[in-house]
Amino acid sequence: MMKKNMCKLGFYISVSLILGLLSACASGSSGNSSQNTPQAVSYAPFSCLGTNNVSFPGVSGVRGVDGVESQIYVTGVYVQYGANHGFLYQGPITGGGVCKQFNYHSSLGVTVTSTSPYGPDNNGAGKVVVVGSYTTFESGELTQLGMLYQGSADGSTTSGYTTLNPQSLTAESVINTLGHSTMGGIVVGNYDTRLLTGQTFIYNINTATYYSLTKPGGSASVTAYGIWYNGGTSYTIAGGYSAVEQGGTNVGFITDWDSATQQISHFKTLNYNNLPASVVGTHFEGITGDGNGGYNLAGDWQYIGQATTPSFANISRNPDGSFATPSWTGFAYYPGASWTSANTVYKNYILGLYQMGTPTRDYGYVAIIN
Repeated sequence: MMKKNMCKLGFYISVSLILGLLSACASGSSGNSSQNTPQAVSYAPFSCLGTNNVSFPGVSGVRGVDGVESQIYVTGVYVQYGANHGFLYQGPITGGGVCKQFNYHSSLGVTVTSTSPYGPDNNGAGKVVVVGSYTTFESGELTQLGMLYQGSADGSTTSGYTTLNPQSLTAESVINTLGHSTMGGIVVGNYDTRLLTGQTFIYNINTATYYSLTKPGGSASVTAYGIWYNGGTSYTIAGGYSAVEQGGTNVGFITDWDSATQQISHFKTLNYNNLPASVVGTHFEGITGDGNGGYNLAGDWQYIGQATTPSFANISRNPDGSFATPSWTGFAYYPGASWTSANTVYKNYILGLYQMGTPTRDYGYVAIIN
């Protein structure tokens, strides 16, 4: 199962390594027990059946369905016959809705070998925008090509599939591209020119223009995993960057971005429980509005050298528009899970994956943060 977030937050992992098998991230135990599961968190399974009774547990992105109360879109990945396939879910957040297979449409002369959708958005009634990645036999199954889809929510608009390629941002050859999230006509994602030095792109769908996002003061690498549209030309982006001064530890960030000026503002670094980067690594996987002018974020964190653990963060605005100090809720799926990730967020719901059993299997979950 391919996963959206990083397995080791202590070091930056490039696009090609982010897209490894999910089971590779569970080599250590997260030490889950009833003692470290907050009473403020409750859980529900997330699963739905598709064609041929295939279960789709690999949650990666979520967005509310415009005009349809209590309905969401969820994207994700499942494995069948040794290949990664995409799905798009529509229904209640706790499951029971409709899952549709969602695979990149093969162009003439190209053989698509896998599809990994990572973020949905609305595009009019019954229509969606979906971003992610895909591979082809011709380009090599280890080379990720950026995916953009615009069309019917069942993925059937064959002309709606196009390739994201931020080659205009670099003089080097782009070897991997991944669209992470989309909202309000803007896509954020990452690309590689070489391993361990991943770069971030912002793509304006309407103008077909790519922009870079860099941390003020520089960093070895930056990842953008979530975007929220505030209205007008205002967007808020969340992800992580590699802190060179901390030996490559990953640090979470949130920042505003203006689509008219292409400028960032209010860039703020964030670490779990507001601890220093020398103690914990942090990376944000998704962002949503909290309904009060602030934001809820899904993230993974780890004490340096230990397994990752999911978290929920709420962050409000200061009177000057900057971001306030966030409040945090850490959790781990209980009972019996050996590992848990937080892959995306909707209102006060975290969606992600956990592993348990012998042999180890992947399961989707919804955590309700009360």
